[in-house]
Amino acid sequence: MANAWKRDRPPRLLSPRILLLLFSSSLLLLIFLFLSSRTSNPSPIPVSALKTLIPSRTIQPFDCFKCPQSHPVIANIVEGVKYPFLYSLSDFGTLPDKPHKNIVRILKGKPFRKPDISLTVQEILEKMKDQGKNGFVVDVGANVGMATFAAAVMGFRVLAFEPVFENLQRICDGIFFNRVGESVTVFEAAASDRLGNITFHKFFMGKSCDNYVEF
Repeated sequence: MANAWKRDRPPRLLSPRILLLLFSSSLLLLIFLFLSSRTSNPSPIPVSALKTLIPSRTIQPFDCFKCPQSHPVIANIVEGVKYPFLYSLSDFGTLPDKPHKNIVRILKGKPFRKPDISLTVQEILEKMKDQGKNGFVVDVGANVGMATFAAAVMGFRVLAFEPVFENLQRICDGIFFNRVGESVTVFEAAASDRLGNITFHKFFMGKSCDNYVEF
């Protein structure tokens, strides 16, 4: 009779086996939900990790106060632009026989001839000012600063990249002449879409210095 009662008794709902099964299933469900949330909402890459992935080299701005002063200095204001500025010549021509045209203009009491790049820069930036836009102007291959100063005297901030030291000296002249030291940051460097080294070669035609680049 006792054995029959034990055989007909209903099984307990919370037996150790059932409890273990429920615990395991709940744990697996929690792990699945956790992994799913991480996949759908990935955490952003830390800035430190981005710096590691993207190699970069810090370039210090060129210090005009430590730069030896170029001489002689021949500078003048530019004609025919809405926002006038001055720049310093690096090419004097062949003195005294064939001086640069702008030197001849100075002797005639005229300003420097208007550089095409300066006019174009000011026309483009004028439209941006009318639209309420401002920001940085990046002058790659700044030469003696004809585009840099055209933008700076309009109130724009300029990052000027120029690798040739003689040109950097003339840019420093122009920064002082135009009083734009707070607007122009100069870098003694070439700019490119890829990392690498380049070689600049100088050759002279009379007293005029030109450059070509070897990659």
